[in-house]
Amino acid sequence: MRAKGFTLIELVTVIVILGILSVTALPRFMNLSQDAHDSVAHATFASFESAVDLYHSCWLVKSAAGHVKDLKCFGAGDIDATVTGFPLGQDTELYGDNGQQLTGDFCAELWQGLLEQDFNIAMHADSAFGGENDIVYWYIGGAISNPDTHCYFNYISDNPAKGQENWQMRYYPGTGEVTVGKATLG
Repeated sequence: MRAKGFTLIELVTVIVILGILSVTALPRFMNLSQDAHDSVAHATFASFESAVDLYHSCWLVKSAAGHVKDLKCFGAGDIDATVTGFPLGQDTELYGDNGQQLTGDFCAELWQGLLEQDFNIAMHADSAFGGENDIVYWYIGGAISNPDTHCYFNYISDNPAKGQENWQMRYYPGTGEVTVGKATLG
């Protein structure tokens, strides 16, 4: 009677082949978490850019000229337009110049007014870099006529430690431009 089964050499060969496959495939699977975070950041920032474009289209369709308080055809209708027709924030006339100044509060209002999402957002400060926040925001500049004036939003959910490189979106309310790239917050 002949015995059926694998020889020791065949068994060792299969184990070695499986070991080699797992060593080469494991790093790819370990990186899926970062790929998922990158995808979430890109999709969210793309949604923000689309919302800015839709808001501006609404401003154009309404034949609005200059600053508009509470543009009613987008979202909850409580976001004011800049003099160029792009979203700026809520109650922008309180800061004077009717839609020509950017403040940090406006950046948070834009995020919450243009997007329907469940991210925890926090103002850029040392306390923002904790495990519970997903987005850190603030602004640079003041007058929207300054081409460097923008809100920035950093996706820190994947690496919330201060000084780490994360995805950053910049929104320039004077022109409606949105840029996305890597940046490090100090």
